[in-house]
Amino acid sequence: MDGHSGGAGNSAERGAKDAAHHAERAASSPAARTVARAGFAFVGLLHILIAWLALQVALGGGNNADQSSAVGQIASAPGGPVLLWAGVVCCAALAVWMVIDAVAKWRREGKATKALGPGGTAIAYFGLTWLFISFALGNQKNSSQQSQQTTANVLSVPFGPVVLFIAGLVVLGIGVYFGFRGVTRGFLGKDAQPNESAPDWVKVVGSIGYTAKGVAVAVLGILILVAAVHHDPKQQSGLDGALKSLASQPFGGWILGVVALGLACYGVYSAARAKYGNFDQ
Repeated sequence: MDGHSGGAGNSAERGAKDAAHHAERAASSPAARTVARAGFAFVGLLHILIAWLALQVALGGGNNADQSSAVGQIASAPGGPVLLWAGVVCCAALAVWMVIDAVAKWRREGKATKALGPGGTAIAYFGLTWLFISFALGNQKNSSQQSQQTTANVLSVPFGPVVLFIAGLVVLGIGVYFGFRGVTRGFLGKDAQPNESAPDWVKVVGSIGYTAKGVAVAVLGILILVAAVHHDPKQQSGLDGALKSLASQPFGGWILGVVALGLACYGVYSAARAKYGNFDQ
């Protein structure tokens, strides 16, 4: 019985390794890389649109400056439905590629921590995929209201404020991490990023973009913490609320304008990854 169980276990392990190997080969194919690179172009476009919306808020106009508003801009453009479904395919392919990359790094290095970077990125891109699907199907919800509703749901369950507080700390940490990578240029050469051999302008816009996104994400984390402490879901209204909170500070219009330009740099950098990103597993 033990020998049979051991043989079955070894067979399952070999099957899993074979499946992972085939998945890595598929992800390394020219077609898979091309679609994944197109995903970076869509992500870049989204951030440029978010930057434009944030700049309008900084100048005293505009309504929302977040991902759902940016996707709404794409939906209302000529050929919007086609662009939305193209975004679904490209962002989904990019997310799957990141999952495979995470598994490959885990297998090669033998450490689960090596999968955290591409794994977290994959989750973000799956989120973008769902956002594109929602708009493509006509479900165009305000992300600020969705954020507030989600926060209210979390606060209503036992230990909800504690869970929300921990989530706020995680988001704040991600923002600090983004900013650190931007200042130190630690993003180069990792997770389909350009290498040091990339043109200098790519490194510059990447550094500025990562730093600006770090600021926006860190402010979002602070808002989540405030909502948890005060048990008030209205304090948490997503990226739009984070950017508008910057605008409400002294010299906030200037601060938000600088962050908006930084987010535009992140968009340009993301689009540049479509060409200069290192997709070697």
